[in-house]
Amino acid sequence: MKPGKPNQDAASHAKWLREEQGETARELAELMRLAQEMGRRLCNETHGDMYDEVRLLMSLLHQTRAQADLIDAQLNSADPIADLLQRRQMNQSKN
Repeated sequence: MKPGKPNQDAASHAKWLREEQGETARELAELMRLAQEMGRRLCNETHGDMYDEVRLLMSLLHQTRAQADLIDAQLNSADPIADLLQRRQMNQSKN
């Protein structure tokens, strides 16, 4: 085995792991976006006794999506702050 090979393998593995993390974070952020959209629909369709439960669910989905977006931006953006601000503007324009 060549002397530099373990370092190359470690660097290659680290790069692969970072790419996998980024892809998973992107997919999770998208899944949370879809879950929040479904929650909004449920909220619009819910009245009476279940309304408070659905509102709690919406609050939790909002917090979860915000955290998923933060992780996604940190792993997949050269400028995470600008990326998060852009996502928030897009979300507000949809509502």
